[in-house]
Amino acid sequence: MSSRVRAIAPMLADATGTTLPVSLRHAVAERAAAVDAGAESPRRALRELATAGLLTLGLPGRGGTIAVQAAVLAELAEVCMATAFCAWGHRMTLEYLATAGGDTLDSLAELRLIGSSAMAGAFRAAAGLAPLSVRGRRDGGSLVLSGHIPWASNLYADSLALLAADVEGEGPRILAVPVATPGVDVRPARGLLALEATASGQLLLERARVATAAVHPEPFEMFVARVRRPFLVLQSALCLGLARAALAAGGRLLDGLGGEFAGEHADLTAAHKRLDRTLVALADDPEAPTRALLALRLEAAVLAREAVRVEAAVTGGRGYLAASPTARRLREAAFLPIQSPTEAHLRWELRRAAA
Repeated sequence: MSSRVRAIAPMLADATGTTLPVSLRHAVAERAAAVDAGAESPRRALRELATAGLLTLGLPGRGGTIAVQAAVLAELAEVCMATAFCAWGHRMTLEYLATAGGDTLDSLAELRLIGSSAMAGAFRAAAGLAPLSVRGRRDGGSLVLSGHIPWASNLYADSLALLAADVEGEGPRILAVPVATPGVDVRPARGLLALEATASGQLLLERARVATAAVHPEPFEMFVARVRRPFLVLQSALCLGLARAALAAGGRLLDGLGGEFAGEHADLTAAHKRLDRTLVALADDPEAPTRALLALRLEAAVLAREAVRVEAAVTGGRGYLAASPTARRLREAAFLPIQSPTEAHLRWELRRAAA
């Protein structure tokens, strides 16, 4: 852990204060418009974050906590959701492999490899919503994979994708698959709102052959149970960071006609404080109830959407300019209902948990 993080960690016990070096926050903010337009890659920011020791917080033996990692991602999302989203995907790949250790984990921590979280299908399968879309079979010392991943991000030639496959005779297994593997094809997604620079797209696998060492040793159910808390907490942090930026921008415009939204803005601000406290309470609690984590993720996404709506309403026509920060946040918020787990998935799981 960097001396910077070690110094500020006690201050972040309640997820308040500045988590990023000021120069790094400013650099990410200055590049946000270019990232939004797809003209700048978030990879430069990932390199800066890794150098500062801000992508491994809360990993066993690496220092820090999940709560501090959440604070870092929330602050990134305040200034650029696309950068925060790519950082989240890389950080979750580290989380998936945390129990395996070894050279691969070190390469990800030092950004010699980029992590791609291609796990949406795994969580849907674990919930019983859909079968896995990738299948595998053993062939000597290799595993042969075929199928597709409808959406993943950070899909570069030097990326390592973590995905789940239904292996013949074994059932669901977690796999670490280099994107450069022969038989793995990336179909980039184009024309995305706010996420054009995130190297997102489909992964198509046709008889892709990987070494058996690519199979993660944890049983599928144990793996899903272990990573669910950081997965949902860190996603919630993205939502709360975006909401915080929108509330701050809207809060400066509550005079005149903007005063019509003062009560709504106050309610949203109170909800943000409540959810921020909830996140901190759940982040490092190994006994955190799944239902509470799902509710946090859903409420944080809805809050972000409503906060951006109020910001747009009080900003008026200036916010309708495509290059404005308000318009960028509108585009960023549009992603939250469809990010896996989608709003529909979250509502379904919560309804089932309440039955």
